[in-house]
Amino acid sequence: MNARRAGAGLLGAALTLGLGAEAAWAAEDVRRGRALAERLCAQCHMMPGQGEKRAANEIPGFVAVARRRNQTPEGIVAWLRSVPPMMPNHHLSQDELYALAAFIMTLGDTPKR
Repeated sequence: MNARRAGAGLLGAALTLGLGAEAAWAAEDVRRGRALAERLCAQCHMMPGQGEKRAANEIPGFVAVARRRNQTPEGIVAWLRSVPPMMPNHHLSQDELYALAAFIMTLGDTPKR
């Protein structure tokens, strides 16, 4: 079994048990994902106050992506692998994809204001 898939399974189990996403993912994966997000994604997906897109030409923030109903790390990875035409292809490795997904999923635990 792939280590990243095993980690994704552990995340699901931990969330089912009521543990936070950050506790479920290895801190190193989240740290690496945060670094990737800050370097490659922040300009479009990490703007202060940015929420879910309301029109086709808007860009969702990562907090909104993490809070989508039924969102999973696998869903994020699959979407990124599809190389959406509106996004640059950063040619991320499998480990980078899962690290980025781990970081994004931790943002869903942020308290709503």
